Amino acid sequence: MKTLIIVEEIGDISVSAAIANWSLINVLSKKIKEVDILTLDNVSKNLFENWSNGQVFFHKKDNLTSIQIHIRKKVTFIQTIFQIFSGNSFEQYNRIINIRKFLKNNKAQYKNIILLSGGMGFSPHQAVSKIKFTDKTNLLGIFHDPYPSSSYPEPYKGGNSYYDYFKRRNLQKAINKINYAIFPSKILYEWYLKDYNLGSANISIIPHAIKFKNNVDVENEKEGSKKVITHTGTLLKPRNPLTFLNVFTKIKNKNVLLNFHGPIHPEVFLDIKDFNKQNIHISNERIPYDEALRKLNKSAFLLLVESGAEFSPFLPTKFVDYINLGKPIIVLTPEKSEISRLLGEDYPFKTTLNNEKEIEKILLNLDNDELIKLSLKIINNLKKYFSEEYILKKYLEVLSN
Repeated sequence: MKTLIIVEEIGDISVSAAIANWSLINVLSKKIKEVDILTLDNVSKNLFENWSNGQVFFHKKDNLTSIQIHIRKKVTFIQTIFQIFSGNSFEQYNRIINIRKFLKNNKAQYKNIILLSGGMGFSPHQAVSKIKFTDKTNLLGIFHDPYPSSSYPEPYKGGNSYYDYFKRRNLQKAINKINYAIFPSKILYEWYLKDYNLGSANISIIPHAIKFKNNVDVENEKEGSKKVITHTGTLLKPRNPLTFLNVFTKIKNKNVLLNFHGPIHPEVFLDIKDFNKQNIHISNERIPYDEALRKLNKSAFLLLVESGAEFSPFLPTKFVDYINLGKPIIVLTPEKSEISRLLGEDYPFKTTLNNEKEIEKILLNLDNDELIKLSLKIINNLKKYFSEEYILKKYLEVLSN
């Protein structure tokens, strides 16, 4: 019997959730034969040009009925009431219905059904809650992020906890159906226990899959005579590197370049745009994933910026890439975070987002060979945990049960 992967969205592989999902699909397909995929029809078709491991099925992303369009334009309060009590927008509700139709017609073909969410809607997970499966079907749900937005920790928390009751109810019904629940972060799993009863589901902590293998020599590569620190990826509002930039500027180390590549929240950009001079380069635009990897690979240090909160359950996909590149990482993360847990207390280039004293200490030790060696030892010890081989092994253990 075959395996079905239902993935909420792949799109053009530009956001972290899509990168992680597509990477996992490719990793699993190396050992699992006959893997079918069901996803939204906005996917870049060239992703599947060389896909020969199974069939690919699509359902519509733009799926509003004429009645729903009319309600949205003319009777918005009905849409609001529907969204509160159903727990989903019109589009999301229609996607869940379309996935259910597919499962009702095709579920008998599949021994394993893997549910992948982009993080915000969990439509694949919700879709299984009203489907009857036999005991021979393995339902595996992967949970990348908290759900819904009011379940996020500060400062990411949003939404209305009262209105989101129905969203939590929907996901709880799905969890009641799932045989196996996988979280990329141990702390994210513990965070889920605040809102959900995971019941009889078997729990595994398996990090994000990776796209590439990289065996680069670890050197303090320089741009001319200058050492390069690089950050790639989105700087959301809570990830404001203002303190880091202030300290970096105060030190006035002319032998170090600091580069930011990726979209920046408008308020954050207003705070930091005037630093874009001399040894600091700030590019407020998204760059392709492969280009980001190339820029990181040419850097001496990699910079990772998390929020200034006391707690973070997330395992950023960026961190997985950084570890596998094998370069020293300057990490700004809460003391209680998945990244802090993985790096441990001895990691020398780690502090919180706005700790000026510790940031200055890190920046003054960029030439300290002993600290660099210690950081690389810790990073290299994590490589196995983030390796394609380890991730595939852990998934195969789950799917073979």
